Amino acid sequence: MSGVALLIGFSPMSRTIRKPAATIATDLETIGWSLRQASRRSGFSRWQIQRWEHGAAPADPRFRSWLRELAELHSRLSSPLARAVPPPGNRLPLDGYGVTDALLTIGWSERLLAKRLGEHHTALRRLIIRNATFPARASRWLEALADGHRELPRPTRDETTN
Repeated sequence: MSGVALLIGFSPMSRTIRKPAATIATDLETIGWSLRQASRRSGFSRWQIQRWEHGAAPADPRFRSWLRELAELHSRLSSPLARAVPPPGNRLPLDGYGVTDALLTIGWSERLLAKRLGEHHTALRRLIIRNATFPARASRWLEALADGHRELPRPTRDETTN
């Protein structure tokens, strides 16, 4: 079998070429979620998502659509310097409470936020504890991500297809 067929998922048993199952893993990495976090947020079990990720079963289309939309949101708003981040305007920057609220909505830890900002996690933690104001551009970025997560609620499950 050629190396190209191995890379794209050719199965000699089925004689079909499958798309790589890494798309779920790639989307989760783009969003910044683990398998457990995706399970909690989506309502689907970790076992189901893991089977879909490895190509053992076809993924639920509602789950894939929801995850894909979230990954596209995170790709568009990949950092506070992304073009899609709305301008600061006259809104006040987030304080520690606002940052914590946004993190809960997005499903990120303070450590992941610090990594995405290129900031040391202790410095970010101190900023949050002191309830200090966050930089304006980073505030708009976090608000845009949190708003996107609110606008994309978790997929509805069809209980008859469990």
